[in-house]
Amino acid sequence: MSQFTYKAKKGPGELVHGRVDAESLDGAIAKVLALGYTPVDVKGKERKNTRHALKGGGHVISFGSRIPFSEILTFTRQISDLVDAGVPVLRALGIIKKQVKHPSFHSLVEKMYVVVEDGGALSAALAQFPETFSPFYVNIVKSGEIGGNLDVALSRLADFIEKDYESRAQVKASLIYPALIFVVGGLTIFVLFTWVIPRITVIFDDIGQTLPMITRVLLGMSDFLARFWWVLIISASLMGIYFQRLWNTEQGRLWIDSIKLKTPLLGDFIRDVDAGRFARTLGTLLENGVVIVTALEAVERIMENAVLSQELQEITREVANGKGLASAVNGSHFFSDIDVNMIMVGEESGQVYKGLYKLASYHENQSQRFMKTMTSMIEPVLILVLGAVVGFVVVGMLMPIFRMNLMIQ
Repeated sequence: MSQFTYKAKKGPGELVHGRVDAESLDGAIAKVLALGYTPVDVKGKERKNTRHALKGGGHVISFGSRIPFSEILTFTRQISDLVDAGVPVLRALGIIKKQVKHPSFHSLVEKMYVVVEDGGALSAALAQFPETFSPFYVNIVKSGEIGGNLDVALSRLADFIEKDYESRAQVKASLIYPALIFVVGGLTIFVLFTWVIPRITVIFDDIGQTLPMITRVLLGMSDFLARFWWVLIISASLMGIYFQRLWNTEQGRLWIDSIKLKTPLLGDFIRDVDAGRFARTLGTLLENGVVIVTALEAVERIMENAVLSQELQEITREVANGKGLASAVNGSHFFSDIDVNMIMVGEESGQVYKGLYKLASYHENQSQRFMKTMTSMIEPVLILVLGAVVGFVVVGMLMPIFRMNLMIQ
């Protein structure tokens, strides 16, 4: 039996401190909840291990390089449905194990089955594979085990993953057509300037007249691309390698992300996407009974934007020191007054997660509306640009021919 110290909320504003004796961190949290308090931070011997575990992951769900997203998605829904139907966890893992076809994931489920068979909890089995199951995933399952509502926790987790997957898929799908137009159009222009135009311009060699300005510009561009296309490709490759290395450093990623946020239109879109993901992820953790400081630490490490992740570190410190979530968020440059007000309403009602869910829905709707508007604009803009380039080539090629006809007449 170990002693744990805690900070907890008693009502909307009062912060209380105390100690409880428990065999584990989970047991200490359960005792604080039994006292009628809302845990803010619970520390003990296991606290160090918890912080270490939270360092893994970089996404809402972390996936090993060999395990596809669809396998985790299917696994989560399957075990959720089986547990909800009253099937014990061990038997559920045994059923899923027989159905998994992916070799790497099949081996992973087998190892999880052994852990549970030896008396371990499902969350302990999941924690064995931090490259596949993030702290967010493990904490949701653990909270369900502590509260005795594992079926509900798994159902919420499955719904969350499916919604996150759908939102990412919508963004990718909306960009496929514009990207296809851009690639095909770019290749067409490249072939025109490096192969077609140099062969057509042979007819201008014997004219003996000064070519129109537009034709001379066109021929100059074509000659440059035909001679130095390899220089452009090498330069682009080196630039890509440089930015990739810069992105892999903490300061470099922070600098790139701050530039993104300052970019007109794109910055607002990134804020909506990341604020929505933050609110839904934190709301899901809090609804399942995860201590708010632990939840914030988990969310901090799954945020893809380095600026938001850095600001969440300060927010987590302020909340751990007894500050309300709305007050802590109010000091951040990333969140707007609307965000603060929605969280504050949730705190005053005693159900912060509901305010966070409303905030998530607001930002998700904003980002989806932006995507629809931008994709509807990108397509005609790309077509107009490509049409203008092709028109420039056609006019540049035909003007000398028209002059020749006039001279003959």
